[in-house]
Amino acid sequence: MLAAGAAIGLWYGLLAALRRLLAAGFWLSLAADLAFGAGAAALFCAALTAADYGRFRLYAVLAALLGFGLCAVGVCLPLREALRAVKGWVCRIFVTICRFRWIKVIFR
Repeated sequence: MLAAGAAIGLWYGLLAALRRLLAAGFWLSLAADLAFGAGAAALFCAALTAADYGRFRLYAVLAALLGFGLCAVGVCLPLREALRAVKGWVCRIFVTICRFRWIKVIFR
């Protein structure tokens, strides 16, 4: 169940990154939220069936919530900050390259 919670956390992080990358409006955000809900429900039900033969136990739910929380704080947050730093670095490189005269001549 802990792994299922972590998988749900990674699914959430992937959809959040996609939403930020595409500068999502209302409809794309709604579609991403529906995809997250369906995917999270499917993962949770599959893990619950595999772990406890479909019985709904409090410790299973708490383990899934713990996995989601550990993923959100432990993996997704530092990864988001690292990608933000890489994005700034790549943007600075492209701005520097675009200042070269021969690039301006080629792409005139």
